[in-house]
Amino acid sequence: MSAANTKKVPTANKDRLNFRLDPEIKARVVRAAAITGQEVTDFAVATLNEKASEVLARHDSLTLNGDDYQFFLSALADNRKPSKRSRDASRRYRQGKRVNYHLDH
Repeated sequence: MSAANTKKVPTANKDRLNFRLDPEIKARVVRAAAITGQEVTDFAVATLNEKASEVLARHDSLTLNGDDYQFFLSALADNRKPSKRSRDASRRYRQGKRVNYHLDH
């Protein structure tokens, strides 16, 4: 985040987030805020918001390489009936009973 791209994030009358920092981390945050010309709170809020947006964007999107993309397109074009497992998952989804599967990367 450069000083030119920073903006003041309104913090008055907002929810609070309290946490403790190691002195070394706090010193870096204070220095970075000073370099960007922001108050420490404004810098911290803007930085936390920016990082949260990055994490959520990565979580909410999926990037496939060429081979995986072709496999995905082939699977979409396949006219087979859904498996029992797929139908059960669809039913659970519609009922709000989602099961999270974690894929190994």
